[in-house]
Amino acid sequence: MKKLVFKYVTKFQNLQVFLVLVLWALGALAAPFGFPWIVLGILALHTFEYVTVGAKKGKKYGESFWQTVTMVMIFGYVWWVPLTYRNEYGED
Repeated sequence: MKKLVFKYVTKFQNLQVFLVLVLWALGALAAPFGFPWIVLGILALHTFEYVTVGAKKGKKYGESFWQTVTMVMIFGYVWWVPLTYRNEYGED
């Protein structure tokens, strides 16, 4: 089951990266008009994700501290799930 989830997420990684960047852009555009909730929501979720999962995955797979923080804060699970999949199952 774990391999199936990893494979599913990595299959759509490019689309997910695009959608995450669109969400960040929408948040950046809305924030100056009094709607910072998108950006604050993303930051809150990704901070929680970094503390609970991201830091462990980055360290386990040899990523630097700053690389891990940056990628988790920008992309969240869209970064660490494929990293895990590639390292555990050796597939891209």
